[in-house]
Amino acid sequence: MAKSKSSGRNRTPDRKRGQPRPSRRRSARNRPSGVGWLPYVLGGVLLLAIAVLGGRALLQPEAPVAGPRSSEWLAGVSGISYDKGPTAYRYPDPAGQGDGRQWLPALGRTDAPVVVIEFSDVFCAHCRRFNLDTLPDLLQEYVARGQVRYVDHFFGFAHTVQQGLVMAQFCAAEQGRYFEFKHALFQSVEANALSIDRAARIAGLEMDTFGVCLEERRYAEALQEAVFVDNMGVNSTPTFFINGEMLAGNLPNEIRAMIDAALAAE
Repeated sequence: MAKSKSSGRNRTPDRKRGQPRPSRRRSARNRPSGVGWLPYVLGGVLLLAIAVLGGRALLQPEAPVAGPRSSEWLAGVSGISYDKGPTAYRYPDPAGQGDGRQWLPALGRTDAPVVVIEFSDVFCAHCRRFNLDTLPDLLQEYVARGQVRYVDHFFGFAHTVQQGLVMAQFCAAEQGRYFEFKHALFQSVEANALSIDRAARIAGLEMDTFGVCLEERRYAEALQEAVFVDNMGVNSTPTFFINGEMLAGNLPNEIRAMIDAALAAE
C-alpha cells in the first residue's frame, strides 16, 4: 500500500495516551510585547524632529536674492558703511563712498543721534548669545526708529584670524552682506557645524566673487589695522561703545540703559 502524504519526516511524533498536546504558543514571559518597540520608535521620531526643527531655527534658508548690494541688511533694517576715519589701506566699500576711509559695516540712519560700535568674535559664547538673542530686538527697538546707528567693528582674536574667519567677514562686507554672514557664522557655531561656505550661501553671497576675494587676501592690510592696531583698546568680547563710552560684556539691560541715557542727553 502506498504511504500517505502526511506520513514520514513531516509527521508529528505520536504522543502517549493521556499526555497533553504541546502548545505552539510562546509563554507570556518569552513572548515580545506588542508595544515594547513603541518607546524606541517615539524616541527616534522625537530626536529627528528636534534635529530638523533645531536646524531650521538655527540655520536660516538662503537669501532669496543673492549677490552684491550697496546696503547692509539684518532683521528688517538696513544701512550703509560707517566712516571711522582715514586710512592708507583698502576697506570694503559696497556703497562706493570713496577710498582712503575705514569703512565699517553699519545699520541705521547716518544721522542717528546715538552710535553703537560692537566688537565681537564668532567663537565667543557671550558674543553669540548677544547676537542671536538680543541684537534683533535692539535693532527693532532703536535702529528701526532712527535713534541708533549700529556699527560692527572688524575684529577677532588670533585663533579666529588664523582660521580665515575675519578675512571672510571682510569679503562678505565687500558685497554688503556682512551682518547676514556673521549672523550665519554664529548660527553655525551654535549648531556645531561651522562652515564658511555654508554661511556664505545662507547670507546670499555671490560665491565666485567671494572665493576670489578670499584667495587674494584682498583686505589683509586692513585686517591687520582694524584688528591689531586701531581696535580702540579692546581686549575682550563682547565690547560696546555707546557714543564713545565703553561697556564690556553681554549686558543687554545695561546697553539699553546707556542708549537711553545717550538719547536723553541729546
